[in-house]
Amino acid sequence: MSFLPNDRVWILSYSRKVEENSALIDKLGRAGVGEYVYISSATTNVASRTRCYRYPTVKLLAETLARKKLGARILTVGMMYEQPSELPAGATIATSYDDLAAFMLAPQWLDSAEQPVRLIRRYERPFASRLEEIAFALYGHAMSMLHRWPCALRPIDLILRAMGYKWYGYLYLSNRTWFTTTS
Repeated sequence: MSFLPNDRVWILSYSRKVEENSALIDKLGRAGVGEYVYISSATTNVASRTRCYRYPTVKLLAETLARKKLGARILTVGMMYEQPSELPAGATIATSYDDLAAFMLAPQWLDSAEQPVRLIRRYERPFASRLEEIAFALYGHAMSMLHRWPCALRPIDLILRAMGYKWYGYLYLSNRTWFTTTS
């Protein structure tokens, strides 16, 4: 890798393996870049609640490493989409590719480099059927009952996936957390 001191490097999702992310961040740290931006996932908010979901946990660890070792700014994005029709039914924290591209061309940072920028919006999509709406409500009830052990629902997640639903698992938990703990 060859960079100039005034370059800005955008670090996107790299690996589901902590050691690979760490190696990349170490390598970038030796590159002498002026500014680093780590693009993180809105789903990292579930890592403080449970470590049973690998992707959000690894993303949060990589975000922490990028901030600590590179002094990286953090840009938080939601579920990425081109068209809103690609998003799951119900309410979802999401980011369009167009919004991400616009931000990358003209970043709008907060005053503090320590404070992440959240490039996210809440999107609502209708359920495809009454069955999906009922499944969503029952899943939410089960998630509430299992509070600290959401991964006990993993077998149900497989069934929901087979049914073509996309709102289960850590995405469901993340969205629910965003909607109940942030303004």
